[in-house]
Amino acid sequence: MTFSHWQRPHSFSLPGFSTDVLILGGGFVGLSTAWWLSEMDPSLKITVLDRRQVGEGASGRNAGFLTKGSAQFYRELNRLYGKEIALSILNFSDTSIQLLHQNILRSSPEIKTEKSQSITLLKKNQTSDAWKGDFSPEEFSFEWIDSPQLFPTLGTGFSGGYVNSIQEYKINPMQIIQSLKMSLEARKIQIVENISGFELTPEGCRTEVHTIKAKKIVLALNGYLPQFHPSLKPFVTARRAQMLAVEFEGELDSPYLHYDPADLVYWRKSADNVLLIGGKRMLDVDNEVGDFDRLSAVIQNSLEDYIRDTIGLKYKILHRWAGTMGFTGTDLPIIQEVQAPLTTYIVGGFSGHGMGMGFHAAKQTASLITGEITESFFSGIKKESIQL
Repeated sequence: MTFSHWQRPHSFSLPGFSTDVLILGGGFVGLSTAWWLSEMDPSLKITVLDRRQVGEGASGRNAGFLTKGSAQFYRELNRLYGKEIALSILNFSDTSIQLLHQNILRSSPEIKTEKSQSITLLKKNQTSDAWKGDFSPEEFSFEWIDSPQLFPTLGTGFSGGYVNSIQEYKINPMQIIQSLKMSLEARKIQIVENISGFELTPEGCRTEVHTIKAKKIVLALNGYLPQFHPSLKPFVTARRAQMLAVEFEGELDSPYLHYDPADLVYWRKSADNVLLIGGKRMLDVDNEVGDFDRLSAVIQNSLEDYIRDTIGLKYKILHRWAGTMGFTGTDLPIIQEVQAPLTTYIVGGFSGHGMGMGFHAAKQTASLITGEITESFFSGIKKESIQL
């Protein structure tokens, strides 16, 4: 989104300036990268630039799952990369959640979390043995529970599910964003909102009002990477996710972060009898490619059908929205240095797993910048040749 001269909310008095590291993108990963950089080298001058306000992209538009991902996700990774690599990705995500809890969640009273576990549900006509095939869910910390152990309404439509035995959380993602922002501001890290960076030069980054001089650049734009530079389009595709929040009547005693891979739906309830649900994008797959916010009537209606027919709830609509995610061809994020007019790093393309992997991914990015590592975990699996 751009703004006309008359619509822009920022102050025009902000002059051009210089910084050691300029991070484009004030979402969860961009702010987390700034946090880790300030931990590793407090002498660095760090600036975060966002074209709107922090958290207005996918970071503030998800279902509030802080999870390593579904059993279906690891089943697919196991098929694509083998058990060893799939387990290493599981460990990466586990570490990410633990790092976030240790460094941010438990020391930030403004962040309200609820301990949870994710469950990957199988339909009534699916058996556990047929579904898993060569995949061993137990090796990935997933335990099978039969239908009678599910909430009674769910039990009518499902044969059971694989529950993650490792601690996960229900979160309000914007509370995490705001807590990170406050922490960065306390460390004198500059956060500039409502200004777009649109071109890299040997000196830094041009914006619509000035040039910011920088020694190093981080593109933490996730689904907006292809919009920033056309050479990124082969590597990251922007896709929308449709979301719905409803207030429901009665009781819903299923405490999990729910994944229903057969319907491509994910949902969970909050403590105040609000259900958050998303997914169904394969029903309108061609129209869900893109990086602008747009509601899909086909998907939104199908999400309502799911609440009514599968979960069995009466409800009242509270909010509808869409968010833009970045998908790669490998389903794995890109964290690496790329060829550009100045030293530049990309972190993005989380394929729907940004909250679960993001804090560890940010640490990896910061470690690349400071020279603590020469290659990220994901580049060790597959490194892309990218030139801006």
